[in-house]
Amino acid sequence: MFLIVLCILTLSFDCMFAFSNRIDDVIVKFIIETMPILFPPSRISLHLCISYDKIFKCFTCAHNTIKLSRRLSNLYLMHGIHNNVIPDFDRRIYDDLEHQNLYVLDLDCNYASEMLRQLDLNRMFVAPMRWLLLQDRCNMIMDYADDANITFTYNDSILDIFEDLAVYPDSDVILAKRFDDDFFQLTSVYRPSLQRDIIWEERGNWTVENSLRLRTFDVASARRRNLQQTTLKSAIVIINPESANHLTDYKNVNKDPVTKINYPWLLHLINRMNATLNLTIVSDWGYKDKNGSFDGLTGLLSRREIDLGGTTMHIFEDRIDEVKYVPLRTDIRLSFVFRQPLLSTVKNIFTLPFERNVWIAIALFLVLVFCSLYTSMKWEYYRNTMKKSSAIWKHTNIGQPTFGDDLLVLLGAFAQQGYSYEPFRVSARIITFMLLVASLSLYAAYTANIVALLQSPTDSIKTLSDLLNSPLTLGADDIYWCRYVFKTFQDPIRKAIYEERIEPKGRKSNWMSLEEGVKRVRNETFAIHGTESKIYRIMQETYEEHEKCGLTEIDYINMDSPYLPLPKQSPYLEIIKYGAMILQEYGLKQREEYRIFIKKPTCLNQGSFISIGFTECHFVIVAMSYGVLLSLIVFVLELLWHKIIQLKKRFQL
Repeated sequence: MFLIVLCILTLSFDCMFAFSNRIDDVIVKFIIETMPILFPPSRISLHLCISYDKIFKCFTCAHNTIKLSRRLSNLYLMHGIHNNVIPDFDRRIYDDLEHQNLYVLDLDCNYASEMLRQLDLNRMFVAPMRWLLLQDRCNMIMDYADDANITFTYNDSILDIFEDLAVYPDSDVILAKRFDDDFFQLTSVYRPSLQRDIIWEERGNWTVENSLRLRTFDVASARRRNLQQTTLKSAIVIINPESANHLTDYKNVNKDPVTKINYPWLLHLINRMNATLNLTIVSDWGYKDKNGSFDGLTGLLSRREIDLGGTTMHIFEDRIDEVKYVPLRTDIRLSFVFRQPLLSTVKNIFTLPFERNVWIAIALFLVLVFCSLYTSMKWEYYRNTMKKSSAIWKHTNIGQPTFGDDLLVLLGAFAQQGYSYEPFRVSARIITFMLLVASLSLYAAYTANIVALLQSPTDSIKTLSDLLNSPLTLGADDIYWCRYVFKTFQDPIRKAIYEERIEPKGRKSNWMSLEEGVKRVRNETFAIHGTESKIYRIMQETYEEHEKCGLTEIDYINMDSPYLPLPKQSPYLEIIKYGAMILQEYGLKQREEYRIFIKKPTCLNQGSFISIGFTECHFVIVAMSYGVLLSLIVFVLELLWHKIIQLKKRFQL
């Protein structure tokens, strides 16, 4: 009898350490086969109940432990085998490569309960941490009902600890329970929120004969999106207080348009997760103060006071470490919007009707005509002075022709102003006739082109550098977000635009409302910076049809569209990501943007007439001014020359 009891105690002792101290071929095969499908890692950390004092005494234990290590090495997997709690667990959650790691824990170890509690305190069950929990059916409690009968029961009490753990929907914790030598039941554990009970998901099973069989291959974000009416906290940014009453009725869409687009998205996401919404309103997106902390929406997310943001926001460098961004973005553009100035206001328009090669050809033609006309005029003068019948010619053409006479004839004919010279010979008449015909054709083409060009906008303003050096006056929408962003730029062009054109020192700044800016764009050479959709909506409502032509925008901020923010390590990150993809695929995202945002107004009437003023005739006025100045100088010089001649004559007398 004593030998029987001793054998039973020995067997039970061995059975209690069977899973950990006897890592048999089935265990090794189970880990190797299920790992690539359930947990495709590059590094494995195994926490087993290995007693290093006994492992050298037990040849089978040492052999199977080495076999497991060797098999993992053959698969090029880094791994470590431990028998206690690793002290640096609290740091690993911040490791960007944590998604490549798999942690295996034997629940039959005496330190398993303590380790689970430490993992929960350090938030080690959130994504991307992945856990495989092992439990063997041989872990039993001996019940000594009487000396004659010894019974064994399963010890599942360790699973009760999960009722107090924060294992949320983003967790990847799988319990592999061994019921037979070659049969493992796979179960996932999670809870929708701290206010909800633990849920055990049946994932499938594994056997040596059939290998891994899963009930579904859906990812966790698809399987666990039902949060069972969990209350999620969110916050939206509202600058205009009236917008809080018009989030879904599409009224006053130019006020807080981003929030009015994002709010229906937020409702779709909440409904899809079967959750309820607890909404908070803040006045800004959140910026860092002197103490290094954030206010507004960013501050709430950073302090984990809300579960998700309700208004998309731009990605700033100082926000990256505070929030997580979901690829659900609002396709909003902020730019300088203006009408391209007329060609005559930015360059010498009077040289534009003809291309450079045409001007060169005209110059060569005039040189040829000048030489031919000068030769013919000389020949005509010589022939007519030799004949007695040339009295009439001598009366009308006094004196020998000079270069100046030839030049005045040429300019008079070409400028349609006439001239005093009258040719008598056939050659001179032919040259003069060809000159008049050519000048008439060129004059008609030139005047037609110049009228069209005087009313044509230029495309010379294409870059920020062009905008900085343009004759346009610059202004910007007076909101805190724009003031904050404009100050952050350090590149020379953007900084010069801000310091010289938006907030010039010693002069009035050009911060203004969009309504005022759009009005100035209509009446002046002006560019306003703001949300394109808001600017275009005002233009659509106030501009005439011909005033909608020539509108141009230049991106000043050069920043990607705003994204939906979440707290770091949010347990609902993957579910919201999946929901964001559904919103885009089903067209719900584009539907709201189409209702709020409008595109650039279509130009339907480009043939309008405009008045021409001093600005358009700047070059002509300048040329005439120089001509008048030159004529006065020549007149003064002629008077001086005349006086000098008279003085010489007096002294000679």
